[in-house]
Amino acid sequence: MKKLAIILSLALLGLSASAQNCFPVSGDIPFKSGEKIKMGIYFKWGAVNTEVATGDLVLEDSSLNGKSVFKSTLTADSAPFFSVFYDMHEHFDTWFSKDAVRPLKYYRNTKQGDYRAFNNYIYDWGNKVIHADINFEGRGQQILDIPVHDCVCDITSILYLIRTMDFDSLENGRKIDMAFAIDDTVFDIILTYRGKETVKVRRMGKVNTLKFTCSVVSGALFDGKTDMRIWFSDDANHVPVGFMAPLKIGSAQGWLKQVSGLKYPFDALVQ
Repeated sequence: MKKLAIILSLALLGLSASAQNCFPVSGDIPFKSGEKIKMGIYFKWGAVNTEVATGDLVLEDSSLNGKSVFKSTLTADSAPFFSVFYDMHEHFDTWFSKDAVRPLKYYRNTKQGDYRAFNNYIYDWGNKVIHADINFEGRGQQILDIPVHDCVCDITSILYLIRTMDFDSLENGRKIDMAFAIDDTVFDIILTYRGKETVKVRRMGKVNTLKFTCSVVSGALFDGKTDMRIWFSDDANHVPVGFMAPLKIGSAQGWLKQVSGLKYPFDALVQ
């Protein structure tokens, strides 16, 4: 379970990316301060389909180095019943620019059972590095510079950048190279647009969505044979609706439970 944060990184928040020209951008920022998104996170194995955690994503106005920016806070906490067996608390903060949705600062504090991880990033885009203060997997504090390219992001700012994509210009099957940083590593992945799909979300009904798949690397969690699936609402907001991440045993899933403070009316529900 030590790598659950990476599941959440890839899954709850979709994928990754960062600055200009990484993919077609519409120019519209489809979100505003005060937006709140809640998702239920499930573990599915055969007939077992249990909600193990809840994820909350909140966007607000903030300031950094005297400039007006967005601050996004993601928290994920294990459900009360599941906490008896495995207690999990994830906290991520990201500060990013309001014009190019470029990440500027990032903070992570993870508690999963006995496992702890801490990340504090300052992005230095002029020198193409992240100044990182990290401590994970019991290695002790490390101060280092992580080399990055223009399309590297962290696991909270990635969601907002993807939502600015020019979806109207995407053709079914379009592949997009993306990357995100966590701990001391940059992960490269491929995002593929799969067109429109109507999905059924529990307690919400049918939702019109834009579907993507994401390649995952074979390893301790993933078998590398099945792509992750991610859905965003097919309306002006492009909010995350759901994900399905295949694991070696079962799958991790997340589905939208509640949303408020949207910039535009939520018009993706099938009437």
